[in-house]
Amino acid sequence: MSKSSNNTILSPFAGLLLALAILFQYLLPWWSVALASAIAAFLLAGSAGSAFRVGTIINVLVWFMMAFWSHWRSEGILTTKIAGVLPLGGSAVVLFVVTLVVGGLIGGLGALSGFQVRQLVKK
Repeated sequence: MSKSSNNTILSPFAGLLLALAILFQYLLPWWSVALASAIAAFLLAGSAGSAFRVGTIINVLVWFMMAFWSHWRSEGILTTKIAGVLPLGGSAVVLFVVTLVVGGLIGGLGALSGFQVRQLVKK
């Protein structure tokens, strides 16, 4: 498999990351997406840039699904209360944006770390 095939969101790396991120996010603590990203990137990422980019995008999607599901299940009550406690002006939309930025960074940096560990192991 060429490295260029792992530079897209439709690559085997993205598919493995999506599966691991959903599984880990459902069963383990919030930070486990970094571990899922690192594992997938260690095994399949083609470059540091693609590892970070795909890791960020996939984890933003997973965290969006989880946040929306939580919001929907509580009929927005939980989201509104959390947004009121944090310095977000009570805005659920801002809470979603902050959540997605944090999730994306955790996933992207986890994937970048996994790729860099693979580079160290190769040497």
